[in-house]
Amino acid sequence: MDVKIAVATNDGVTVDAHFGRADSFDIYQLRGSESRLLETRQVSPPCSGHQHDADALARTAAALADCRGVVAAQIGPGAIDALINHRIMAFALPGPISEAIETLIRGKRFNYLK
Repeated sequence: MDVKIAVATNDGVTVDAHFGRADSFDIYQLRGSESRLLETRQVSPPCSGHQHDADALARTAAALADCRGVVAAQIGPGAIDALINHRIMAFALPGPISEAIETLIRGKRFNYLK
């Protein structure tokens, strides 16, 4: 496995942000059983309250288009649809980033990329 994932985090330690309210994503490279932080990408949050803008969801998904997965504390169906359009898998894995990454590394969800 050699993929990039985007993590919605407010503190750089915990997956604690809702996809639509995240104003940045930490981008990690997962290679084999290892991971490393590559960068933090700023985005304009596509949701406010319980409202979301489909065009803004699409722009956020496009900003993450080089990633094969997005990890967030919560992610709604509109965001999932926007991500699917870019072949990005969505994961709701709240908690420590290290545990979310370990879950993805142990899983077989990215095997389709071979």
